[in-house]
Amino acid sequence: EAAKQFAMQAAVLSQNPPHDATTWQEVVKLWEEAIARLEEIASDNPGYLEAQSKLAQYKTNLAQVQIRLQAELDSVEALEVAQRQIEQFIASIPQDGSPADRNFLLSELQSIINQLSKVKPGTTASQEAQQLQQFAQGKLQELQ
Repeated sequence: EAAKQFAMQAAVLSQNPPHDATTWQEVVKLWEEAIARLEEIASDNPGYLEAQSKLAQYKTNLAQVQIRLQAELDSVEALEVAQRQIEQFIASIPQDGSPADRNFLLSELQSIINQLSKVKPGTTASQEAQQLQQFAQGKLQELQ
């Protein structure tokens, strides 16, 4: 019964993604606790077979949440790297009106676009990454 409570909390907390990494980490902990409770059920317990069935389901849910957590962590990191690249790109554009190295700018923009494409859909970083990617692709087309 306690396992079901932890599972229910995990299910409720994971609704309506995207979620930040902290939330996904909390969901992982809840699934792990639900699994631990099920693993305590002895094989001679009348509810053992049901517990084993739930255990398989909960482990699958845990694996899915761990994948979501890793995607969130990777996507936030990719966005942060891209944001630094954008800052460097802007700083590299001459302010005095002198011509910029077009090939360098094209290369930098393509690098930014590639970095932004590492952001996974359904993460907290995906919307901003899409907007930045559209902006960068527009600038790339202007320079070509």
